[in-house]
Amino acid sequence: MTDTCIAPLNDADLVLCDFDGTISVIDTGLLVAQTFGLEPFQVIEQRWRRGEISSRECLRDQWAVVDTTREDFWELVAHLEVDPAFPDLVALARARRARFVILSDGLDLYIEQTLNRLGSDDIEFRANHAAIRGGHVAMEFPHSVAECPDCGNCKTRWLFELRPGSARTIYIGDGHSDVCAARYADVVFAKEDLARIYRERGLGFLPFTHLGEVVALLEDGSSARG
Repeated sequence: MTDTCIAPLNDADLVLCDFDGTISVIDTGLLVAQTFGLEPFQVIEQRWRRGEISSRECLRDQWAVVDTTREDFWELVAHLEVDPAFPDLVALARARRARFVILSDGLDLYIEQTLNRLGSDDIEFRANHAAIRGGHVAMEFPHSVAECPDCGNCKTRWLFELRPGSARTIYIGDGHSDVCAARYADVVFAKEDLARIYRERGLGFLPFTHLGEVVALLEDGSSARG
């Protein structure tokens, strides 16, 4: 690892942040599967990890087994736990006039509801669309691109579309869906799977375990190990 100097967040920055496992404390799909004992979730997940199906197919098939007629499902979605420092990150971006956009390969269903609950409904986000049909979640992929047949919502596509006019692109993420887009960012904050993959590939990043650490570095600027 090498020392990396991080300049304070400013109005020329674009901040792109993953949602599941980064803003939310746990991946929402995983939380739903664990809470309601949905064994097919893990079976489908392993098929994706073995490369047998695409991320898009994985998402579609996993969410299709969720029974949305259950009141406890909606209760879970309505109280999805987020990183305690997320409001601080949003407040910092607003104070410094940096553009802040959430990029997710998850569902607008719970992202929009969570942002509304936190009083952050003006935050931009790009995610897959979820429609409720026959008591189940039907996935729609309005942001998919032919050049990226795997992901439902191509984050790399958004990085290139959103970046013009920004002096620095900052990416914050935790998982496989962040790997491709993050490599084009100027600064990468990574944890869990994203951090592991970046270490294995010898790519530079700033490790974090919670968003408070990201806020601290972006607020004042400092030298960090990454």
